[in-house]
Amino acid sequence: MGIFNRIKNQKPDTAEDTDKKLQDKKTEPEAAEGLVLQPHKIARKRLDVIMITPRISEKAAVLSSKGKFVFDVPVTANKIEIRKAVEALYGVKVEDVNTARGIGKMVRRGRIQGQRNNWKKAMVTLKKGQKLDLFVGV
Repeated sequence: MGIFNRIKNQKPDTAEDTDKKLQDKKTEPEAAEGLVLQPHKIARKRLDVIMITPRISEKAAVLSSKGKFVFDVPVTANKIEIRKAVEALYGVKVEDVNTARGIGKMVRRGRIQGQRNNWKKAMVTLKKGQKLDLFVGV
């Protein structure tokens, strides 16, 4: 019964004590950044998880001369996340994001049947004057 005795013997918190505890909780994440995940930081962490890779093709090269760039993105990513991730990764301003989803084809090798992965690509239009050098050295 030692646990219950500890609870019974605790002093009730005063208003000053609760204010101190709240202030300490606000300063703890700043001191130990990266160790504590907070709900408002989860959205920011998701941008790091989104893997945006440029799609290298002839059509993408032609579109890049018009200020549109094509990226392979995860199927779960939405337009807002794609916009924020491109702006954060490349340091440019995005005007518009168009997405296209593809369903993996059914494939068959002998008696074994399977399906290729679903995919999603994003065509990102940059604001006038913005530029990306994705195809340099390719």
